[in-house]
Amino acid sequence: MRKLIAGVDDQGRSCLVETADVAPAAVAGHGVSVARVYVTDESPPGRSPPGLGETVDVGLAPGLLRWMVVDHQPHEVHDGPATATTMHHTNAFDFVFVQDGTAKLVLHDGEHEVVVGDFVVTPGVDHAWKAGPNGCRLVVVSVGMQPPR
Repeated sequence: MRKLIAGVDDQGRSCLVETADVAPAAVAGHGVSVARVYVTDESPPGRSPPGLGETVDVGLAPGLLRWMVVDHQPHEVHDGPATATTMHHTNAFDFVFVQDGTAKLVLHDGEHEVVVGDFVVTPGVDHAWKAGPNGCRLVVVSVGMQPPR
């Protein structure tokens, strides 16, 4: 398993700010293993960064949660409909788990392949999704953020 954390660079362009393997570690005396994927340090989350792409209003007030399953249809590699989303940003912190298939997380710094078991965090930054040849299923928890100033 891997985690991919998106952020913004000095020019306000979306990019990966962290990529790391995720491996649960045993918790002594409890019979479980735990991997901390991501931790916030304020509640509700702070402001989303100003975006360069389309703004998508997800209708979440700061601190409110939404849990979704998103199925992306297969991306047609040759002639045919492109089933990729457009570059966009939201006023939400998205915590994404790739449950099935493959996809590409598209940021301003390029395309980043994600596979089953990967975790992706997009804290209100510009991004797009391009489903793999067999589509993909993403499990997404979104937390509303304050809009940029």
